[in-house]
Amino acid sequence: GHLVVQVPFEMRVLSRGAQIGLTSGRLALPPGTHELEIVSDTLDFRTPARVDIVAGRTTRLPITLPKGVVHLNATPWAEVWIDGQKVGETPIGNLPVTIGPHEVVFRHPELGEQVHAATVTASAPLRLSVDLTRKP
Repeated sequence: GHLVVQVPFEMRVLSRGAQIGLTSGRLALPPGTHELEIVSDTLDFRTPARVDIVAGRTTRLPITLPKGVVHLNATPWAEVWIDGQKVGETPIGNLPVTIGPHEVVFRHPELGEQVHAATVTASAPLRLSVDLTRKP
């Protein structure tokens, strides 16, 4: 049988501590129950997963990602969008955001906008501060 791990970006798939593949592709596994770990070292994320593989079938394994914490600030102030959704005006503290890569846009009506790529991890808060009076 095969396993497809459903996550929005690539992670490692481990069985008994050894890497057996990546989440970006279909993994061939023998029929039976498998105790796996889905791991992203970059995001400090690790979760156990138990799957039952059936011969000749593809098993889909959705992974729910945890939220990390984001702190955002801007000089003088800005409206903030994360992945196209408005989250408020700076300063913004203790904002829960799903771990992984995100696009953060700071907008000020007179000073324009700055776009930043940011990665939220499971282990440490993301702190992002911009000065809109200076161009990046």
